[in-house]
Amino acid sequence: MKYSLCTISFRHELVSFEHLIDYAHRTGFAGIELWGVHARALAHTFQSQIEPWMGKLKSYGLKIPMISDYVGLMDNQSPPSAMNVKLQEWIDLAYRFETRQIRIFAGHLGSSQADDEQWKLCMDRLRKLTEKLAENGLTLVLETHPNTLADTLDSTLRILKEVDHSSLRINLDFLHIWEGGSDPIEAYQALKPWISHFHMKNVTEPEQLAIFQPQNVYSPSGLREGMVSLREGIVDFERIVTCLTDDDVDCCASLEWFGKEPFQYLSGEMEWLRHVSTPSIPYEVRR
Repeated sequence: MKYSLCTISFRHELVSFEHLIDYAHRTGFAGIELWGVHARALAHTFQSQIEPWMGKLKSYGLKIPMISDYVGLMDNQSPPSAMNVKLQEWIDLAYRFETRQIRIFAGHLGSSQADDEQWKLCMDRLRKLTEKLAENGLTLVLETHPNTLADTLDSTLRILKEVDHSSLRINLDFLHIWEGGSDPIEAYQALKPWISHFHMKNVTEPEQLAIFQPQNVYSPSGLREGMVSLREGIVDFERIVTCLTDDDVDCCASLEWFGKEPFQYLSGEMEWLRHVSTPSIPYEVRR
Protein backbone atom coordinates (compact mmCIF):
# COMPACT_ATOMS: atom_id res chain seq x y z
CA MET A 1 0.00 0.00 0.00
CA LYS A 2 1.02 3.56 -0.70
CA TYR A 3 -0.04 6.42 1.59
CA SER A 4 -0.47 10.14 1.07
CA LEU A 5 -0.92 13.02 3.42
CA CYS A 6 -3.61 15.63 2.71
CA THR A 7 -2.78 19.32 2.59
CA ILE A 8 -6.21 19.96 4.12
CA SER A 9 -4.77 18.56 7.35
CA PHE A 10 -2.62 21.70 7.50
CA ARG A 11 -5.37 24.22 6.70
CA HIS A 12 -4.86 25.97 10.06
CA GLU A 13 -1.07 25.63 10.13
CA LEU A 14 1.47 28.19 8.93
CA VAL A 15 3.50 25.85 6.74
CA SER A 16 4.88 26.04 3.19
CA PHE A 17 4.26 23.52 0.45
CA GLU A 18 7.99 22.87 0.22
CA HIS A 19 8.05 22.06 3.93
CA LEU A 20 5.26 19.52 3.36
CA ILE A 21 7.23 17.95 0.51
CA ASP A 22 10.26 17.49 2.76
CA TYR A 23 8.11 16.19 5.61
CA ALA A 24 6.27 13.71 3.37
CA HIS A 25 9.58 12.35 2.07
CA ARG A 26 11.14 12.14 5.53
CA THR A 27 8.10 10.39 7.04
CA GLY A 28 7.66 7.79 4.31
CA PHE A 29 4.63 9.04 2.43
CA ALA A 30 4.33 8.30 -1.29
CA GLY A 31 2.39 11.43 -2.17
CA ILE A 32 0.51 14.57 -1.23
CA GLU A 33 -3.21 14.90 -1.88
CA LEU A 34 -3.74 18.52 -2.81
CA TRP A 35 -6.84 20.32 -1.56
CA GLY A 36 -8.44 22.34 -4.35
CA VAL A 37 -8.31 25.52 -2.25
CA HIS A 38 -4.56 25.07 -1.87
CA ALA A 39 -4.03 24.11 -5.51
CA ARG A 40 -5.67 27.34 -6.68
CA ALA A 41 -3.75 29.45 -4.16
CA LEU A 42 -0.41 27.95 -5.18
CA ALA A 43 -1.19 28.32 -8.89
CA HIS A 44 -2.21 31.97 -8.52
CA THR A 45 0.39 33.17 -6.02
CA PHE A 46 3.48 31.00 -6.56
CA GLN A 47 3.45 30.33 -10.29
CA SER A 48 7.24 30.51 -10.68
CA GLN A 49 7.82 28.04 -7.82
CA ILE A 50 5.54 25.24 -8.98
CA GLU A 51 8.02 23.77 -11.46
CA PRO A 52 10.85 23.58 -8.86
CA TRP A 53 8.43 22.09 -6.31
CA MET A 54 7.29 19.44 -8.78
CA GLY A 55 10.91 18.67 -9.59
CA LYS A 56 11.65 18.18 -5.91
CA LEU A 57 8.59 15.94 -5.52
CA LYS A 58 9.73 13.74 -8.36
CA SER A 59 13.31 13.62 -7.11
CA TYR A 60 11.91 12.12 -3.88
CA GLY A 61 9.70 9.70 -5.79
CA LEU A 62 6.56 11.48 -4.59
CA LYS A 63 3.38 12.26 -6.54
CA ILE A 64 0.21 14.32 -6.32
CA PRO A 65 -2.30 11.45 -6.55
CA MET A 66 -5.39 13.64 -6.53
CA ILE A 67 -6.75 17.18 -6.33
CA SER A 68 -9.79 17.26 -4.05
CA ASP A 69 -12.37 19.89 -4.95
CA TYR A 70 -16.08 20.67 -4.95
CA VAL A 71 -18.76 21.58 -7.47
CA GLY A 72 -22.51 22.30 -7.20
CA LEU A 73 -23.90 19.35 -9.14
CA MET A 74 -27.47 19.85 -7.91
CA ASP A 75 -27.70 23.62 -8.31
CA ASN A 76 -30.28 24.00 -11.07
CA GLN A 77 -29.69 27.76 -11.10
CA SER A 78 -26.05 27.30 -12.07
CA PRO A 79 -25.55 28.01 -15.82
CA PRO A 80 -23.59 25.55 -18.01
CA SER A 81 -20.91 28.22 -18.44
CA ALA A 82 -20.10 28.05 -14.71
CA MET A 83 -19.58 24.29 -14.96
CA ASN A 84 -17.33 24.80 -17.99
CA VAL A 85 -15.20 27.32 -16.08
CA LYS A 86 -14.79 24.85 -13.22
CA LEU A 87 -13.94 22.08 -15.66
CA GLN A 88 -11.23 24.12 -17.38
CA GLU A 89 -9.78 25.10 -14.04
CA TRP A 90 -9.50 21.40 -13.07
CA ILE A 91 -7.77 20.59 -16.34
CA ASP A 92 -5.27 23.43 -15.88
CA LEU A 93 -4.54 22.50 -12.25
CA ALA A 94 -4.21 18.79 -13.04
CA TYR A 95 -1.66 19.47 -15.78
CA ARG A 96 0.24 21.94 -13.62
CA PHE A 97 0.51 19.57 -10.66
CA GLU A 98 0.94 16.48 -12.85
CA THR A 99 -2.00 14.53 -11.50
CA ARG A 100 -4.76 12.71 -13.34
CA GLN A 101 -7.50 12.58 -10.69
CA ILE A 102 -10.05 15.19 -9.64
CA ARG A 103 -12.13 14.25 -6.60
CA ILE A 104 -15.57 15.73 -5.96
CA PHE A 105 -18.74 14.94 -3.98
CA ALA A 106 -21.94 13.66 -5.61
CA GLY A 107 -24.09 16.66 -4.82
CA HIS A 108 -25.18 18.02 -1.46
CA LEU A 109 -28.18 15.81 -0.65
CA GLY A 110 -28.32 12.28 0.71
CA SER A 111 -29.50 9.54 -1.63
CA SER A 112 -32.79 9.16 0.27
CA GLN A 113 -33.43 12.92 0.24
CA ALA A 114 -32.98 13.65 -3.47
CA ASP A 115 -35.98 13.44 -5.77
CA ASP A 116 -35.95 12.02 -9.30
CA GLU A 117 -35.26 15.40 -10.89
CA GLN A 118 -32.27 16.05 -8.62
CA TRP A 119 -30.89 12.58 -9.30
CA LYS A 120 -31.21 13.12 -13.06
CA LEU A 121 -29.56 16.55 -12.93
CA CYS A 122 -26.66 15.18 -10.91
CA MET A 123 -26.19 12.14 -13.18
CA ASP A 124 -26.30 14.26 -16.33
CA ARG A 125 -23.67 16.63 -15.00
CA LEU A 126 -21.49 13.82 -13.72
CA ARG A 127 -21.62 12.18 -17.13
CA LYS A 128 -20.67 15.39 -18.95
CA LEU A 129 -17.85 16.21 -16.53
CA THR A 130 -16.49 12.68 -16.76
CA GLU A 131 -16.59 12.73 -20.57
CA LYS A 132 -14.81 16.08 -20.81
CA LEU A 133 -12.14 15.14 -18.29
CA ALA A 134 -11.60 11.81 -20.06
CA GLU A 135 -11.02 13.68 -23.32
CA ASN A 136 -8.14 15.40 -21.55
CA GLY A 137 -6.71 12.20 -20.07
CA LEU A 138 -8.18 12.83 -16.62
CA THR A 139 -10.40 10.88 -14.24
CA LEU A 140 -13.31 12.09 -12.13
CA VAL A 141 -13.34 10.53 -8.66
CA LEU A 142 -16.45 10.44 -6.45
CA GLU A 143 -16.02 10.15 -2.71
CA THR A 144 -18.33 8.01 -0.59
CA HIS A 145 -19.63 10.64 1.81
CA PRO A 146 -22.73 11.43 3.91
CA ASN A 147 -25.20 14.01 2.61
CA THR A 148 -24.30 13.17 -0.98
CA LEU A 149 -25.79 10.70 -3.44
CA ALA A 150 -22.82 8.41 -2.74
CA ASP A 151 -23.71 8.00 0.94
CA THR A 152 -24.36 4.23 0.85
CA LEU A 153 -22.95 1.28 -1.04
CA ASP A 154 -26.20 0.78 -2.98
CA SER A 155 -26.46 4.43 -4.01
CA THR A 156 -22.80 4.51 -5.06
CA LEU A 157 -23.30 1.45 -7.25
CA ARG A 158 -26.41 3.10 -8.72
CA ILE A 159 -24.38 6.18 -9.69
CA LEU A 160 -21.72 4.04 -11.37
CA LYS A 161 -24.39 2.15 -13.31
CA GLU A 162 -26.29 5.27 -14.43
CA VAL A 163 -23.24 7.30 -15.46
CA ASP A 164 -21.67 4.21 -17.03
CA HIS A 165 -18.26 5.63 -17.92
CA SER A 166 -14.89 4.00 -17.37
CA SER A 167 -13.33 7.31 -16.27
CA LEU A 168 -15.69 7.73 -13.32
CA ARG A 169 -13.94 6.24 -10.32
CA ILE A 170 -14.45 5.97 -6.55
CA ASN A 171 -12.57 7.32 -3.56
CA LEU A 172 -13.66 4.89 -0.86
CA ASP A 173 -13.82 6.55 2.55
CA PHE A 174 -13.96 3.57 4.89
CA LEU A 175 -15.41 5.46 7.85
CA HIS A 176 -18.17 7.06 5.80
CA ILE A 177 -19.16 3.86 4.01
CA TRP A 178 -19.41 2.27 7.47
CA GLU A 179 -21.52 5.26 8.52
CA GLY A 180 -23.77 4.47 5.54
CA GLY A 181 -24.48 1.00 6.91
CA SER A 182 -21.97 -1.22 5.09
CA ASP A 183 -19.14 -3.38 6.30
CA PRO A 184 -16.00 -1.63 4.98
CA ILE A 185 -14.41 -4.81 3.59
CA GLU A 186 -17.64 -5.88 1.87
CA ALA A 187 -17.95 -2.38 0.37
CA TYR A 188 -14.35 -2.57 -0.80
CA GLN A 189 -14.98 -5.90 -2.50
CA ALA A 190 -18.15 -4.61 -4.20
CA LEU A 191 -16.56 -1.37 -5.41
CA LYS A 192 -13.09 -2.76 -6.17
CA PRO A 193 -13.39 -2.47 -9.99
CA TRP A 194 -13.99 1.29 -9.68
CA ILE A 195 -11.77 2.26 -6.74
CA SER A 196 -8.78 4.46 -7.50
CA HIS A 197 -8.19 5.99 -4.06
CA PHE A 198 -8.99 5.55 -0.37
CA HIS A 199 -9.53 7.91 2.56
CA MET A 200 -8.71 6.76 6.07
CA LYS A 201 -9.81 8.41 9.31
CA ASN A 202 -11.50 7.28 12.51
CA VAL A 203 -13.67 8.41 15.40
CA THR A 204 -14.33 7.12 18.89
CA GLU A 205 -18.15 6.86 18.91
CA PRO A 206 -20.93 6.86 16.26
CA GLU A 207 -22.47 9.88 17.99
CA GLN A 208 -19.36 11.88 17.12
CA LEU A 209 -19.53 11.38 13.35
CA ALA A 210 -21.02 14.87 13.03
CA ILE A 211 -17.61 16.36 13.80
CA PHE A 212 -16.72 15.66 10.15
CA GLN A 213 -19.50 17.90 8.81
CA PRO A 214 -17.97 20.72 6.74
CA GLN A 215 -19.18 23.56 8.95
CA ASN A 216 -17.29 22.01 11.87
CA VAL A 217 -14.22 20.62 10.11
CA TYR A 218 -13.33 23.82 8.28
CA SER A 219 -13.85 26.09 11.29
CA PRO A 220 -10.72 26.95 13.31
CA SER A 221 -12.90 26.81 16.42
CA GLY A 222 -14.67 23.56 15.47
CA LEU A 223 -14.88 20.57 17.79
CA ARG A 224 -12.03 18.06 17.53
CA GLU A 225 -12.98 15.69 20.37
CA GLY A 226 -13.52 12.19 19.04
CA MET A 227 -11.00 12.43 16.19
CA VAL A 228 -8.57 9.63 16.95
CA SER A 229 -5.87 7.55 15.32
CA LEU A 230 -6.81 4.75 12.96
CA ARG A 231 -5.98 2.06 15.53
CA GLU A 232 -8.17 3.60 18.27
CA GLY A 233 -11.54 4.25 16.61
CA ILE A 234 -14.78 2.38 15.92
CA VAL A 235 -13.74 1.17 12.45
CA ASP A 236 -11.27 -1.73 12.53
CA PHE A 237 -8.47 -0.36 10.37
CA GLU A 238 -6.05 -3.14 11.23
CA ARG A 239 -8.46 -5.50 9.46
CA ILE A 240 -8.77 -3.10 6.52
CA VAL A 241 -5.04 -2.47 6.10
CA THR A 242 -4.32 -6.20 6.36
CA CYS A 243 -6.91 -6.88 3.65
CA LEU A 244 -5.46 -4.22 1.33
CA THR A 245 -1.93 -5.45 1.97
CA ASP A 246 -2.91 -9.05 1.25
CA ASP A 247 -4.59 -7.86 -1.96
CA ASP A 248 -1.41 -6.00 -2.92
CA VAL A 249 -3.50 -2.92 -3.72
CA ASP A 250 -1.69 -0.53 -6.05
CA CYS A 251 -3.72 2.66 -5.55
CA CYS A 252 -3.07 5.21 -2.82
CA ALA A 253 -4.75 5.84 0.55
CA SER A 254 -4.76 9.31 2.05
CA LEU A 255 -4.65 9.77 5.82
CA GLU A 256 -7.33 12.39 6.33
CA TRP A 257 -6.63 14.10 9.65
CA PHE A 258 -8.61 17.14 10.80
CA GLY A 259 -7.41 17.31 14.42
CA LYS A 260 -4.59 19.07 16.17
CA GLU A 261 -0.84 18.48 15.80
CA PRO A 262 -0.95 17.02 12.27
CA PHE A 263 2.82 16.49 12.01
CA GLN A 264 2.94 14.39 15.17
CA TYR A 265 -0.26 12.50 14.31
CA LEU A 266 0.76 11.60 10.76
CA SER A 267 4.24 10.48 11.78
CA GLY A 268 2.72 8.14 14.37
CA GLU A 269 0.18 6.79 11.91
CA MET A 270 2.86 5.95 9.37
CA GLU A 271 4.78 4.01 12.03
CA TRP A 272 1.65 2.04 12.92
CA LEU A 273 0.78 1.36 9.27
CA ARG A 274 4.27 0.05 8.59
CA HIS A 275 3.91 -2.24 11.61
CA VAL A 276 0.50 -3.56 10.49
CA SER A 277 1.71 -4.13 6.94
CA THR A 278 4.92 -5.77 8.18
CA PRO A 279 4.36 -7.08 11.74
CA SER A 280 8.08 -7.70 12.24
CA ILE A 281 8.57 -3.91 12.36
CA PRO A 282 8.18 -2.79 16.00
CA TYR A 283 5.65 -0.14 16.91
CA GLU A 284 5.72 2.15 19.93
CA VAL A 285 2.52 3.95 20.95
CA ARG A 286 3.02 7.72 20.97
CA ARG A 287 1.36 9.84 23.62
